[in-house]
This record gives sequence, C-alpha cells and structure tokens, in this order.
Amino acid sequence: MTSKVSRAVLIASLAVGASGLVAVPAEAANGVSTANYYVNQPAVTGAVTVTPESALVAGAVDTGGNPETLLPVPATGLTWDGNVAISAGVKWADNTTGNYVPDDGIPTSGSSSNVSATITDAGDSAINGVPIHVSNADADNFSDVTFEADPVSDYNAATGTPGARVQFAQDVGVPTATGISSVRATIGAFGQAAQTNSGLLPLKPGTKYYYWVVQQAGGTDAATNVNIAQWAAPQTANPTDKCYPNAAIAADPTLASYTSSTQITVTIAGVTSTAPALQGPCKYYYGNTGGALYYQSPNGTFTTPKLGKVIIAKQATLSGSKVTLGVTDSSAYKASGTIDLKVGRKLAGTAKFSLRPHAKGTAKVTLSARGEAALRKRQTVKVAPVSQVATVASVSNWDQPLVGRSVKL
Repeated sequence: MTSKVSRAVLIASLAVGASGLVAVPAEAANGVSTANYYVNQPAVTGAVTVTPESALVAGAVDTGGNPETLLPVPATGLTWDGNVAISAGVKWADNTTGNYVPDDGIPTSGSSSNVSATITDAGDSAINGVPIHVSNADADNFSDVTFEADPVSDYNAATGTPGARVQFAQDVGVPTATGISSVRATIGAFGQAAQTNSGLLPLKPGTKYYYWVVQQAGGTDAATNVNIAQWAAPQTANPTDKCYPNAAIAADPTLASYTSSTQITVTIAGVTSTAPALQGPCKYYYGNTGGALYYQSPNGTFTTPKLGKVIIAKQATLSGSKVTLGVTDSSAYKASGTIDLKVGRKLAGTAKFSLRPHAKGTAKVTLSARGEAALRKRQTVKVAPVSQVATVASVSNWDQPLVGRSVKL
C-alpha cells in the first residue's frame, strides 16, 4: 500500500501562475509547444455510499472538450476560476495577438480536431515560431482525476490544508468530452479483502472527513519523451527529456525525422556520451502545459459510521469431544474471521466464525495437541490479538475489533 503527496498540498505550496504556452527551454533550437487550454473548476457532488472504512464519492469535471472560446487577458493579468493566475496571453493558431488564452477547445477523445502548436525549428524559418493547427490524429484524450479525503480534525490541525492522514482514491481517467462529465471513485477500503485487492488503506470508522477532487485536464498518452540534450546551453545531461504530443512532433521536420535508431551525441565537461533521441512514451497535458497547474474543487464532507465489535465468550462449551465458542457480532455489519487461542506463544486452537449484523452464534474450536492438554486440565487460554505479523494471530475479515482476552476451556 503506497502513499503519495496530496495534490492539494502541491497547489497550496506553488504560486500557481500560468502563461499560455508550455515552457520550451529558451536555449532550445528545436522543440514544440502548445497553448494551455483552461477548463472550469471541478466540483464534488456527494458521497454515494459510505461504510466505516470507505466512501464512494462523486464529482463533476469539465474535461475541456467544449468548443474553444477566447479568454481575454488584460495587461495586469487575471485570476481564473478563483486560484489560477494567468499572467499573460499567448499567440496560438486561432488568434495571434497574444491578448487571449483558450478556454476549452481540447479535442474530444478519439477525434481529429485541431490543437494549436508552435514549432521552434532553427532549420526551417518558414515555420519557426509560427502557431499552426495540428490534428489530434484520433488520440485518446482525458482528464486525470483524483479524489482525496482527510479527517476534519487533521485538516484543521494543518491550518486548512491536508494533513498527515490524507488518503487518496485511485486515479480516474475521464475521457475528454463536451459538457460536464460525472466521475466516481472509492476512497479507502472496507475489509481485509478489499484492502488487499485495491492496495488502499481503510478510512477511520466514526470520523468526519473533508473530501475534494483534483484534476489535470487534457491528458494524452499519445506523446513521446524527446532527448533535447544537444540543444541546451549549457548542456547538463544526456539524455535531457522533454515530453511532446505525437501530433506536434509530426509537425516539426527535425523531430519527425527521429526514429528508434536515432542517437544524440553530446560532450559535457569533456565527456562524450550518446543516448537515444526518442526516450519512450509519456503523458502530456494540454490543460497543464507548465507542469504545475491543478484544478481543485471546494471541499465536501462525509462521516464514516462506527464499526462495532465482535465479542468472544469467556467460557467455552464442551459437548462430548466438541468444543465451541460463543461469538456475538455487536456491529451493524457482517463479521467473519478466525479466532486463534494460545497457551504462551503456542497455538492451542482455532475457531472460524461468520455472523450477520447484530447476530449471535457459535464457532467450533479445532484444538492442537497443546490445546487438548489444556482442555484436560480445564485451563484458561488466551485469545491471540489480530495481527498482520504475529505467527499466532486472529483474523477479523471486516476489521471489527475482537473483545475478549481469554477463554476458559
């Protein structure tokens, strides 16, 4: 189970400013850039299903697939959607005055609609620095969407930013489309099986959470890392990678000539090295060309219900050679698992249980040789705690704590 830095933290820590073009290094003699296509702020639309350890949450996102409109940028700049500072306009194929930036206009997924690209190619003055239309070439485009949640107490303790207990849903790729798109994802995981299968950590039962959605718009996997080491001044590393959309690479004669066998040779600090010109696939964002622009929704809230307990009887029942334990599910959720009994650190017996919510039942105990000896002496044995690492350990499949430390045989 992995963790990552909250994008909301990144937003808070960055002075989010956005000009219209991706930053091609000023020293680059060759390269491509696209206009940053802005979209509207996402929103959360509710928690659909909430369990003690998970929440299925929903949101609405503008993927940028609506027809392009012109957003005028005054000389003093503007603030877009409350938190995006746009310092200047940009020249792009639909308008070359530099006084506007595009709002929407990202090609819908799988379409051949155009995007604006500026080619910097020292070998071709006819196209150098001139914004042109390039086709999306049927590429799949999407918005990369992540839901995040943090306990209200943790969020407030961090002075209104995500704290150490922030959790994430798995990223969702929402295809670029017209209109507003709905998106859902599950934060947390209820029960051992779900946690193992998803790799997600459980939410804390009985806890109020803030949650929000973070979005990057206009992503495409139809993009390639190009080695621009030979153009850099000063040259610092070979390879030096820059991610460009394949449609824009095709419009640059120099980049379009690269094949899988093309090598880039540079000499840095007296050492000559060679590396492939094409460095493999990458993910490019028409709505995040500067690499620091994220859209974040206002917060919503949900509260996880309490989980309840599984209670183990203090006295086992003996009927002939059969030993059973009384087990009660005091929670509002089904319960199942395994109860390990031990003498010292050794296994004395095992009992499996499965109960409906608020139900009572019995679990047959399978005794080990050590457990048989303890039974003959009518000893009291210990209930092994739930543990992921102990050799002798009980299991609670739905994470209810087991109440009862010992059982008299």
